[in-house]
Amino acid sequence: MQKVSSIWQGGQKNSVFFNQDVNLHIDEKGPRPTDLLLAGLIGCSQGVFLEIIEKMRIKVNSISMEAEAERESEPPKLFSTIALNYHIEVNEGLESKVVRAIKLVEQYCTVFNIMKLS
Repeated sequence: MQKVSSIWQGGQKNSVFFNQDVNLHIDEKGPRPTDLLLAGLIGCSQGVFLEIIEKMRIKVNSISMEAEAERESEPPKLFSTIALNYHIEVNEGLESKVVRAIKLVEQYCTVFNIMKLS
């Protein structure tokens, strides 16, 4: 079972505890909860991608990712679009395998699929 807890610290400040060793302090200067959703999407997608390319025996020289999202203007201000951009450097000739791996991420990434259902 996964468990996350939070303690209000006054004002707009919260301490979020992911486990005994990891906590995150959120306030008006820090990441918004929607930023954390996008960070979760990137973390899950990149982790699944790395597992897939390892199984496919693809050597990657570098990977970076970014998520860009638009939100609706009316509450609850849901995401209207999310673009997940991969920047991947591989040796020549492996591009089609990388594209296949990215398509598999969409199938196996838990966070991607949760957000897709919303």
